[in-house]
Amino acid sequence: MKCFRRVFIWIISIFIIFFLLIYIMNQKDAIMESYNKNCCIKINNKKITIFNDRKEKLDLYILKMRAKEYSIGDIDGDKSDELILLTKGRNRWGKEIIVFKLTDEIKEIYREDFSSLKPWKLALGDIDGDGKSEVSIGVYKKTPFHQVMAKRPFIYSFENNRLLPKWRGSRLSKPFTDYIFYDIDGDGIDEILSIEILSNKEKVLNTYKWEGFGFQGFLESKSFTDIRDLKVMDDSVYVEVKDKRNVYRGEVKIKDNKLIIEGVNIK
Repeated sequence: MKCFRRVFIWIISIFIIFFLLIYIMNQKDAIMESYNKNCCIKINNKKITIFNDRKEKLDLYILKMRAKEYSIGDIDGDKSDELILLTKGRNRWGKEIIVFKLTDEIKEIYREDFSSLKPWKLALGDIDGDGKSEVSIGVYKKTPFHQVMAKRPFIYSFENNRLLPKWRGSRLSKPFTDYIFYDIDGDGIDEILSIEILSNKEKVLNTYKWEGFGFQGFLESKSFTDIRDLKVMDDSVYVEVKDKRNVYRGEVKIKDNKLIIEGVNIK
């Protein structure tokens, strides 16, 4: 009987520790982000909460499915931010794209199921300089001109409260692992920055500019053994780079008309 009690206590303890770890991880993922100057938003699992500049709660929205990815920006040109959210679906893919108008309340204005495209990423970028951010959905599928399952960055504009296809090209110049939008050359227009795989399995960071009908290659970095963790922080782009000797954090810059990754924190 004592042995049974010990086993029971161990099982209960393991469950408590497991759920406590999940709770802590979810709390770490919930970051407060500002929007429209005077408000902040916090997204945690199925909860979307907005606060005023005094951190007083203004509104709460409960999702039916957990958030997988989200971005905040002006996608309709009204000088006010929207929340664009990709919910979690089966396995590692997303399911629905939901757009919320953000004021002092959370109002859903668009919803569509993208699960057939196997969405895995959501990103915003003003690729044509018109002051409105386009919505990019990273998908995993075949296309009519490239009958191979692969990652692809589909681009949509948001017009009349609907996502409309702007560019659903077959692929970038090489297979890629991740991408973001960022104005790397300071011309007021966002470029695509992508981590791409060479035939020898090394990786490069590539950039593309929108040319009105598609994307054209701009600048490409030298190759490295590995490049990962592409992100924007404090209005700069960073990646983690592995070369033959070191693994380090690097800042992405243009210098002398070349795309370089300058080490900022050697590990």
